[in-house]
Amino acid sequence: MKRLIPILFLVLPLAAFAQSPMTPKARETGLLKSFGLNDSQIAQVFDIQDKTRTTISQDVAQLRLLHAQMEKALLPASPNMQEVNGYITQMAQAREDLMKTFVGARVQLRQIIGEDNFPIYARFIRNRFSHRSMFFEKHRMHRQRPGGMMDGGALMRLGDDAPAGLSNEQTD
Repeated sequence: MKRLIPILFLVLPLAAFAQSPMTPKARETGLLKSFGLNDSQIAQVFDIQDKTRTTISQDVAQLRLLHAQMEKALLPASPNMQEVNGYITQMAQAREDLMKTFVGARVQLRQIIGEDNFPIYARFIRNRFSHRSMFFEKHRMHRQRPGGMMDGGALMRLGDDAPAGLSNEQTD
């Protein structure tokens, strides 16, 4: 019997840690179900998030490319300002498209989830991705050049009601 006691003290903590917590998607699904959404509506929410994430990652890649092209155009002693202004215009358009994507997803999600539940859901998503924002914010300073434009984080600080699944995940 005395031999079983140390084994018991070794096995109980291992058993407690072996139980895996719910996955983030399962917690999110549970929250959406608590709002009274059916499986079809939950699938719509996840579909909106996936499409929005894809669109945003493409827009962010486009912004980075334009930024690199503009930096290259600024290298000569006397840069072609018409070319630089063209890149600035294209970057403004890409940021506008990005903002439209955020707002469009927010409106769609708010219609599905409901006005009363949307702030709760947005807070849930923001907390879910807050660890990523700390990582991006910490490493953003390494990518910023003096006198240059920032590579990350600026668009994600647009407000607390960023579309679900997007907050603090992508940067401009």
